Amino acid sequence: MSPPVSPAPSPPRRPPLLVRLFTSPVTAGAVERRVQRSFGPALQVALVAAPFVFAVLIVLLGLDLLGRRAPLLQPRHRAEALCFALAQEPAFAPPMLVVPNAAMVSNRFPPGTPPELALRQAMGFDDPQVSRESHRHLGDFDLAILWVRIADSDGTNQCLVVGWMEGADLAVCTFRFAGDDPELTPDQELWGQRLLDRILRPEYFEAGVLPHVMLRSSGRESLPSFGPHPAG
Repeated sequence: MSPPVSPAPSPPRRPPLLVRLFTSPVTAGAVERRVQRSFGPALQVALVAAPFVFAVLIVLLGLDLLGRRAPLLQPRHRAEALCFALAQEPAFAPPMLVVPNAAMVSNRFPPGTPPELALRQAMGFDDPQVSRESHRHLGDFDLAILWVRIADSDGTNQCLVVGWMEGADLAVCTFRFAGDDPELTPDQELWGQRLLDRILRPEYFEAGVLPHVMLRSSGRESLPSFGPHPAG
């Protein structure tokens, strides 16, 4: 009688995953291989994409900064463009406050009206108020330049007025110089001449073409003033 055959031993069972995680020896090489297998492709993609992502971020940042900056305003007419020109770098910086204004008085005058006559009619001043008066031909226009005493609630101010005719329209720039003296002072006259040197350029007086100047908007409707501002 043949002896009983013993059953074949069962292969050892692999420990559960949780047990292996806490009992299997971990070497530095194994960790490195696992990291490379798990994160290698993602790391390569990240290294390739990084320059493009950085460039996109720079572009987005630039667009955001541009959006936050105040817009540039274009002049509506030549008189306003001359006031804009004073704000171009380096900005006009007199020692007294100078407040500009610009206007176009449309279709009020017959062709050939002298600008000095049109100014008197439009602004309502008379000869005793005029401290200085001169005339100049510049570019395509004849200009009248006057210093006029203007009395208001703040006292008497000296106003430098520049006017010219564009067809039947009167173009006017006024620059009110603050001061306590009822008469035109040497400082006002000096800085008035420096102002005129900034705006009375032949290229600014070409018929049919506005001066190529723009103004950074301050959020206000009025033109920028120049010089020291009163406190408060």
